[in-house]
Amino acid sequence: MRVQQFLKKRKIESAEDFGLQAQLFAYIVAKHYSISLTEVYQMDKEIFTQSLAWALAINDEEDKERKRQHMQDSTGNETVTLDYSFLDGEDI
Repeated sequence: MRVQQFLKKRKIESAEDFGLQAQLFAYIVAKHYSISLTEVYQMDKEIFTQSLAWALAINDEEDKERKRQHMQDSTGNETVTLDYSFLDGEDI
């Protein structure tokens, strides 16, 4: 129950939430790399941080691709993604 309530929250509000967030990050890494939570908890902090960053980035890209594919399937039209990252540049 605590986990389900935590997942519905939008922000960390207590020490317990912080602990659950750490467990969630460990779960994400374990699931992404198909390893056990014990192996995750034994990781060096730097390796864990790097592994988490990659897992979150890949999950985000897979989410975007699923949404794009869903839009394409539901409309029957090809969806073209546009890259507006150039707007973040300092030259503008």
